Amino acid sequence: MKYLFLLFLFLCSDLKSQENTTLKQEIDQHQKGIGLWWTGHNGWIIKSNDLVISTDILLNYDKRINKPPITEKELAQILDISFVTHYHKDHFARSVSKVLIEESNCIFVIPESCLEVAKELEIPPERIKIAIPRKKFTISGVNVTPIRAIHGNADFAIYYKANLEDCGYVIEVDGKRFLQPGDSFLLEDHLFLKDIDVLFFSPTEHNMHIKNSLTLINRLEPKYILPQHHSTVIVNSNTFFWAKGYHKEVKERLSKKLKERYFILKEGDKLLIQ
Repeated sequence: MKYLFLLFLFLCSDLKSQENTTLKQEIDQHQKGIGLWWTGHNGWIIKSNDLVISTDILLNYDKRINKPPITEKELAQILDISFVTHYHKDHFARSVSKVLIEESNCIFVIPESCLEVAKELEIPPERIKIAIPRKKFTISGVNVTPIRAIHGNADFAIYYKANLEDCGYVIEVDGKRFLQPGDSFLLEDHLFLKDIDVLFFSPTEHNMHIKNSLTLINRLEPKYILPQHHSTVIVNSNTFFWAKGYHKEVKERLSKKLKERYFILKEGDKLLIQ
């Protein structure tokens, strides 16, 4: 009985230790394969070997529902490349970027539409890589294909300030291809893509909503299907068209095969990409 009691205490202690592990510590400890974490909204952290990259990280935000799973200072300690799709504050987050500038050496991959904001933030030019749609490049061993993005708005309309310099990205990490479309309507650029392993998509009114999300998923048939742009920001009459995600409605309409590849993560959740 004594040994069983000691084993019980050990297991409880181990579980408590796991519960107290921060997201930053979890990322630090990840060693094998490609680790993927959702930080909310369009924010993803990808780690392979010792390389850590992110897309459109949004952390401290006045309309955020929950506390972010990682702090800006913690992110600065681990991040190598920050991918940004466009200049809106919920994608090119100013507070995150300021900390990354001051406390990290990460490279900012941004479209030309973000250069004015980058200048305001005083990002050193040597830490900026300009992404131009359809012009491939390699950075830190990562093959990147920027793709066009055309921003939507309420009532399924094209945003009146939509900028053709905005972009999404196909990011290839250790042979796995990740598609981050950014905020965009469905474009032929998306449908022409091949061999996408991991798809991030935004089933909101101002992006691909339900029908176009289904078209994209069914065409690409990715191995991992991950909705974003949902369950992060308070939904009200002003934010409804961009904060309300229809991720459950999309899943309901997929085939059994694709439903098995569909992952609705909570903020801070990890997925191992194999």
